[in-house]
Amino acid sequence: MYLFNFYHHNRLYRLLHSDLWLFDLSIWLHVFSRALIAVFIPIFIYQTGYSLQEIIIYYLIFNIIDVPLNFVVRWLITKIGARWVMIVGSVASLAFFTGLYLLTPHNWGLLFLIALMAAVYDTCYWVAHLYLFLKCSKNNDNISGDESFLLILKKIAGIVAPALGAAIIIFSGRHMLIIVSMIFLALSLIPLFKLKIKDRPKTKPKKFWKFFTSWDVARDYLSAGFYQIHCTAENIIWPLFIYIILLNIESVALLPIIVSVTTIIFIYFTGRISKDRRHRMIIIGSLFIALIWLTRLFIHHDWFYYLSVFLAGLFSILISIPLYSFIYEKGEKIDALSTTTYRNAAHMFFNVIIFAILALLVNVFQVSFVLAVVSMIILIMLVYVLRGLAEPTRHKWWFFNS
Repeated sequence: MYLFNFYHHNRLYRLLHSDLWLFDLSIWLHVFSRALIAVFIPIFIYQTGYSLQEIIIYYLIFNIIDVPLNFVVRWLITKIGARWVMIVGSVASLAFFTGLYLLTPHNWGLLFLIALMAAVYDTCYWVAHLYLFLKCSKNNDNISGDESFLLILKKIAGIVAPALGAAIIIFSGRHMLIIVSMIFLALSLIPLFKLKIKDRPKTKPKKFWKFFTSWDVARDYLSAGFYQIHCTAENIIWPLFIYIILLNIESVALLPIIVSVTTIIFIYFTGRISKDRRHRMIIIGSLFIALIWLTRLFIHHDWFYYLSVFLAGLFSILISIPLYSFIYEKGEKIDALSTTTYRNAAHMFFNVIIFAILALLVNVFQVSFVLAVVSMIILIMLVYVLRGLAEPTRHKWWFFNS
């Protein structure tokens, strides 16, 4: 019995001190700190006195800075390691929160600085954290299981945090929410110092033309870019739309809660889907999300706003886990660091496109909805039509036979 207890005590200790567990704990604390406030950030800027068009310009500036910064961060990871780059990103996020706390109307100098800090945070933290995820994962041949577990951790944080964030805003104000978010952000740094994994790549990152040596790889990143247009419309434009229409902060806090509660089990199930069914899942998810955005153009009822959030969250999982599993599995074999760099750069490049279009127009909401529909249609074409060009030996009715 002593040996039995000794074995399980040491097994539990090794589990709780393993790289992936420490990494997941850090990510959970970090995501919790961001989820407390993330959905409210564009609304805070709007409440401060900036117009909808000025908010669009802010996001355009942020993403324009972000795209080239990804490659600077890739070089930095090779010099000081991914953990320290994540720390730099977290410090930039603390600076971002400080700027948001101090923001006043018509202060474009400070708003530009906030956009700069947001770009530094996004590139440093997300490029480095996804690189560490690939290095910590022991399931490189079928990474969707680990990817789904990582998403489940984020969704659990997404259930509690927005509700707590809304409560803090109602009872203590937005400045207290910013302070609480900064505390959890600081706590997320502690597990990173205990990671023992080597966080610097052993080889030089591959250059663009050596990384994208096949259409199959390039298609995945194009698909991620078009999927990002939906994500941007869903996570930034849609909450602003809900707030402006319903004029209360609680209605916005419900959005991420609905998505998180209804998708945790579905995420785990999707992570177990076999590789040969992933393309089908992406097509189904894209088709239904396109239909959701179309109906949002014509149905204007409170109940439908929330129902559409539930459905969009559900079908987004059918795209995100299969798509990013393709990217991570191939990327781990080619170059893990370049994989996370090009993934983030693709996201932000397509964000530049959507915000550049919206900055030129007055009718922001309807145009963004149409752009989301178009992006989903293009994603279907990339996966279904152009997959046949890349794999001409496959039967043309593979969607129904696989």
